[in-house]
Amino acid sequence: MKTKSLIFCIIALLLLSYNNNLHRRHENRSQENTAEISVSGKPVPAFQIKKGVKCAVRVVGITDGDTFKGLTADNQQVKCRIFGIDAPEKNQAFGQKSKQYLSELIFGKTVTIKIQGKSWDRAVVWAYTKEGKDISAEMLRAGMAWHYKKYSDDAEYAKLENQARRQKVGLWADKNAVAPWIFRKKQ
Repeated sequence: MKTKSLIFCIIALLLLSYNNNLHRRHENRSQENTAEISVSGKPVPAFQIKKGVKCAVRVVGITDGDTFKGLTADNQQVKCRIFGIDAPEKNQAFGQKSKQYLSELIFGKTVTIKIQGKSWDRAVVWAYTKEGKDISAEMLRAGMAWHYKKYSDDAEYAKLENQARRQKVGLWADKNAVAPWIFRKKQ
């Protein structure tokens, strides 16, 4: 009888110990998801999307032809929507080509961003290559995006889109090109 009681106590202690460890692991995981991250042991506030903020980011992901993810110098991730353009959706004609072109331009490289605003938890940014090339202008010049006139009245962007249309470059080679905002409405 003493042996059974001893075994029961050991099992009970093991179960309690396991439950406490499980609780501690879950507690630690929830702390990792707070608004602060740690760099070199010092807490750093989460990246703030504020108009006018300018910083360099290393591009670590391309979502589509007008959206990318970058890491700041203190390893904070920021999702960036490029200002002034609207690229084809992923499942739209030229969507993958547009994404690939943006990737060739900036993936793995450091770009300078200047925040214009915020949309859907993304920083809406002007983005520039290390050499100072305007990413929006490069996408328009290559015919890989529309000038998003709803949000930008930039005359240079309008001119670049018109040149690409006349030269039938990129998506303008398709005589039935559908603007992404119209494509999204139909979905």
